[in-house]
Amino acid sequence: MVTWYDRFKGKLVKQLPENVVAGRYAARESCIFNGHSNIQLDDFLISDGTEKFHIGSQIGSFFHSEKAEQREIELEIIESAILAYQDAVDLDKARSFLIPDKLLARFELTKFEELLVDVLRKGHLQEIARRPRMELIYEEHLVPVSRAKKVAGSANAHLASHSECWQTRTLTGVIPKQILALESEDQLNIYENRVYVKLLGNIEQYLLKRILEVKRLEEIFAKAESFKNAEGIYFELRESIFTLWGEGFAPDEIEEGKDDEDKNDDKESDDKESDETTLGLLTKMLKKVRTLQHSGLYISLTNRIHVPLKLNMTNVLSHDQHYRHVARLWNCWLDTQQANSLDPKQTFERNKKLCSAYSQYCCDLVKRTLHELGFVELTPNSFERNGVQTVSLEVTDVGEIILNSSGQNLSFVPCFTNCTDLSDKELMENSQRVLLSISADVEMDKYNLCTSPINFYSLEQLAILISKWLANQVVQALGNTLSKVPSALIRFLASINAKRHWQLENNSVTMIKPFIDVKPKLLEFKGEHKQDVSIAKAIDAVTEAAERFAKLLYCPCCGVKADEEQWVSRDDNCFAIRNSNCYHVWEVNRQTNASKVLKVVPRKVLDSDLLDDFERAGRFSILLDF
Repeated sequence: MVTWYDRFKGKLVKQLPENVVAGRYAARESCIFNGHSNIQLDDFLISDGTEKFHIGSQIGSFFHSEKAEQREIELEIIESAILAYQDAVDLDKARSFLIPDKLLARFELTKFEELLVDVLRKGHLQEIARRPRMELIYEEHLVPVSRAKKVAGSANAHLASHSECWQTRTLTGVIPKQILALESEDQLNIYENRVYVKLLGNIEQYLLKRILEVKRLEEIFAKAESFKNAEGIYFELRESIFTLWGEGFAPDEIEEGKDDEDKNDDKESDDKESDETTLGLLTKMLKKVRTLQHSGLYISLTNRIHVPLKLNMTNVLSHDQHYRHVARLWNCWLDTQQANSLDPKQTFERNKKLCSAYSQYCCDLVKRTLHELGFVELTPNSFERNGVQTVSLEVTDVGEIILNSSGQNLSFVPCFTNCTDLSDKELMENSQRVLLSISADVEMDKYNLCTSPINFYSLEQLAILISKWLANQVVQALGNTLSKVPSALIRFLASINAKRHWQLENNSVTMIKPFIDVKPKLLEFKGEHKQDVSIAKAIDAVTEAAERFAKLLYCPCCGVKADEEQWVSRDDNCFAIRNSNCYHVWEVNRQTNASKVLKVVPRKVLDSDLLDDFERAGRFSILLDF
């Protein structure tokens, strides 16, 4: 039986559950997936589009969200953005963690849409609805002689054997009362008309999907543009998001695009459609198609459509001045569908590529977040901030991103899925594991972050989480007390405690404020008493505590150091720094329940409602209970 590594729990399991989240489990040995693909060591268990898995004796299914059209459109946009990001990485080109400029191509009409615009403009489909081709069918009916227009060939034989149809009999024959006549009937249910009606239905579904896609892209691009001069958003957040967005647009490409626009201005002015957006054209075409669906031809055949995908090119579809455009549209639409159609094995390989690209995307985003927090990558995957905080980054074989600082780990688990299962929240909390997914359904918390190219706050969420993780290590130095300190050292500390760096009680020392500036005096005192091992050890402990305590002088948002003179001590080992060398204020206050809270806010908006809104303040407003 195959053993699996549960990336959510960080543990090995021998039996998969009946329902799994795609990407949650990594194989610890090779196996065959659904009979068509190989899963190698450390490969993820992902879907092949069938939503089922069969590995050896294990059978189950994947969690999947409802097949809502809007959700599927959004997923396709995210997938395209992730693959475009990976392509940019491979080619060492400019890339953005948000929707890239490559997706601007989706605002352009496709080959099929251009053909549809042309056919509708020339009225070929409208003319078919107005005057459709029909098949003239003759049927034999027994009618009074006065109503007969065309006598059937079998009328004489029928009359000879049916005397009840005679009017009278003469010497030369009979005078009929009723006769078998041929009556013609126009028949719309011909192959070409069925193709036409089926095509209208296919076009409607295609246009509905494309309109949703273009609308969603327009919303995303409009939201990005809104950050440029947005009011009511903290300026550092506004500039950070807009800069992140702009990184996907290379300056040379922008200039080239402007030049092309200038060259085409005259040409576009003569184009009747130049003032129409793609969304406008698609909407107009949908209205025209729906109008055609109210024609008599469509209504009469809509419930009797049986048309194979491969057309039978009849003479009418090949040569008729109107119907031949139906065949052109059908074949072009079919090419579009087949280009996006993948079998299970191809789907599995594509999903595998997406998972790998998403892991790369998340890793790069974590690194970028550290840079935004003031860290510098001195050596590969080793980050340092002002020489006092060091963070190392490691990517495991199963795609986990592990940050380590001061012996503590924070693990991120990238999982390319929009359907998450957070039933193991408590376990994830204890092991400091955070799920990174593209699911926007679950509210942001410390166990699950929506890390997606269409989420403008992905970096901000990561920044808050990492900032709190680092700050939690630093604030532990508050109220740190050293006991059993030699009396000689206690007396010395009392003599240099003019600025109340510490509180002395009996033989204990409690840190109150940073005191790196008195470190030389401590080392001098240590040299004078180098024979006293207890004093030397106590001074080492005091200086080490001083270095940890000094980290509180660094801004949790950007890492800029405040002067020691800016430290304002408060009761219960609390403090405030309100005049730092950056744009932020940070302080520790005591709560009514005896706990403490670290508060970091922008200096210029101390009393604004903006501070309570994540979308307006981002990582620049932090509250950490400890």
